[in-house]
Amino acid sequence: MEVVTFRLANYETPLWSVENFAAGRYNRAGSGVTQYLSLHPLTPWAELLRNEDRRTRDRAVLMRYPLWAIRAQLADEPRRLTFDTASQFGLDPGDLVADDFSRCQSLADTLRSSGTRAFTAPSAALPGTTNLVVLEPRVLVSYNQVPLDELDWPGSVTAQDGRCPDGLWELVHYRAAAARHRGLEAWERGETLPFREPEVTAGALAG
Repeated sequence: MEVVTFRLANYETPLWSVENFAAGRYNRAGSGVTQYLSLHPLTPWAELLRNEDRRTRDRAVLMRYPLWAIRAQLADEPRRLTFDTASQFGLDPGDLVADDFSRCQSLADTLRSSGTRAFTAPSAALPGTTNLVVLEPRVLVSYNQVPLDELDWPGSVTAQDGRCPDGLWELVHYRAAAARHRGLEAWERGETLPFREPEVTAGALAG
């Protein structure tokens, strides 16, 4: 199967062919190769705003990053890690969006050792959206290139020095936030949180 995914990366490639240098929600530093990709184009911006703790327009618009579109090609349907299925993976639903990554990192270790190659999970940064996590190395090739093998994923920069849309920072779930994750709260009420994109205006585009 193939799915178009999105990632921000200000280096030569958005994909990891070696072990990740820094820890993330589903990896420990220097422990296996982990690709983090988003299924919605605004999620990478939300992840960046959360990681950098940029909560206002003045700080958010200073962030200029290349946005990449990547044709993720998967041999099998990824496993679905959701608030509904978290208990099947030995987690509490809240672990999927918690500030403490340790239980998710332990799960990723278990999945990697059991042969799981990819899974989807809720974005902690942008409630209502989903990320794709791949536990294997990948190499970027040109967007229209036919991959030589499963390591190759076609992709391209879509914006060289872009910035996040106005108002996105108001939708981000930041670390140590006073309010709870809206996606988790909706699930606890038996509801699904639809993601509503911030309105685009001519003034915002000109700014």
